[in-house]
Amino acid sequence: MAARLMVVAGPDRGREFPIPPEGGVVGRGEGCAMRLEDAAVSREHFRIGVRDGRPLVIDMGSTNRTRVNGDPIDMRALVSGDRIEIGNSILEVVSEGDVVCVADSGVVALEVDTERTARPVGSGSGVIEVAGFLTAMARMAASMFGPDGVNTACGHLGAAVSADRVQLVSVEGGVKLLAGRGGAQGTVPVDRAQLEKVARGGRAVSVRGGEREIMMSPLVGEGVLVIDRAAGHAWDRGTLELVAASSQVFVSAMAAASELGRRDRARADLSDDGELDGDSAVAARLRDWVAWAAPKPFALLLGEPGVGKQRIAAAIHDKSPRSAGPFVVVHCAAMSETWLEADVFGHEDKAGGDRSPGKLEAAHGGTLFFDELAALPPRCQKRLVRALDKRGVKRADGTVIPADVRLIAASCHDIAGMVNVGAVRPDLYERFAPTVVVVPPLRERRADLVTIAEKILYRLAADASQRRTGFAADAAARLAAYGWPGNVRELHNVVERLLLQPGEDPVSAADIDRAMIRR
Repeated sequence: MAARLMVVAGPDRGREFPIPPEGGVVGRGEGCAMRLEDAAVSREHFRIGVRDGRPLVIDMGSTNRTRVNGDPIDMRALVSGDRIEIGNSILEVVSEGDVVCVADSGVVALEVDTERTARPVGSGSGVIEVAGFLTAMARMAASMFGPDGVNTACGHLGAAVSADRVQLVSVEGGVKLLAGRGGAQGTVPVDRAQLEKVARGGRAVSVRGGEREIMMSPLVGEGVLVIDRAAGHAWDRGTLELVAASSQVFVSAMAAASELGRRDRARADLSDDGELDGDSAVAARLRDWVAWAAPKPFALLLGEPGVGKQRIAAAIHDKSPRSAGPFVVVHCAAMSETWLEADVFGHEDKAGGDRSPGKLEAAHGGTLFFDELAALPPRCQKRLVRALDKRGVKRADGTVIPADVRLIAASCHDIAGMVNVGAVRPDLYERFAPTVVVVPPLRERRADLVTIAEKILYRLAADASQRRTGFAADAAARLAAYGWPGNVRELHNVVERLLLQPGEDPVSAADIDRAMIRR
């Protein structure tokens, strides 16, 4: 995670420091890599660096301790949004693409109801508010906006109200920049709580701050429109109403751009069924886990049947230093013990000296994936541990055939519990235990369902020389309403049946009903 520290409170408010992989000391001493002016900060307050791709903070025995999100710490791994409190200062961990909230002390001066400004008023006369009229016209034009058009529209709006900067920010799962023009994009002069209040409250506000004049208007389902300029000339109520009305065009435009972007991403790589795709926090966390596991020599994937553990394992391999090597799969539950042992370690005819290599050798320089580790027989587990220790397969004559591999294993079961009942060797499990990735079931990823379904649809349609444009709204609702006990595998089967029968384009709810096999 490319990260930096932003000072969001204290004498150095607004300053930011990149977090170097080799680490650096934060304090007020002359020799600190990240030096603060806060007199309440120790000369060497804490050290920060990167471990396993994540920022890590270590307190250096400071007088008033280092706190993360209010808790005193000695050492702690950090995630984006964590706040480090030292002296009179607060530093926030910021990932690439995140928006930083640096609050400018101020009070709400004006407030208008965005719903009221968007509706016609008056009775019988046909008279409507100017703001309502502009909103109606803007919504008619919204379909013309693409991603670049949204940025351009931000620039036009900024010029119309004499603003330094216009930004569209999302507040779902952290504060993210969606689009904008002017100034330092990615830094907003309000705190996160104030942004979230505007996003939820349905009211546009004008805030008079110490350094900035700010207007904010909610974008339904998307976030907040933030407009600001240097303090000195306050915006009046009429301008705020225009901004509240104009903001409604961005709701439609951003929704359209988001839909186009989602479909483009789904079509961009048709090599998998989209297990890592999606905009939800669950999908983002799964991608972080994959990146975290990629450099490890061992990884264990846990999850229900059908969640796509083999594809997740392949993704870990693709991001690993061994990505140029082979990715070899062993289906532990699909063979007898004799066949499985020969499949993994090869078969050697002791009488004739002939030998057929196994998958352990075939994966040399790459990754060997064991699907359902608990089904690997005890004798095979013992030989596997020995092969790992010797970094190769021992032949009958005592020679060792090199087999330098990294191992990824998967299971539908609690492997730690399988160790307790003797089904898995402790010395084998201990190698996997430090790197466990939990693959969530599809029912916990309802926000990603349509994205994943479209990825499968586009891939299978391309294989069948068909072109499908996606799912209609009623079909998407039908997908989201079902529990998917078979997870991604079941979803794949439903989409595959869709393409075997005549249907509508985009796919309709009736098409979904015909393709689903009800239990």
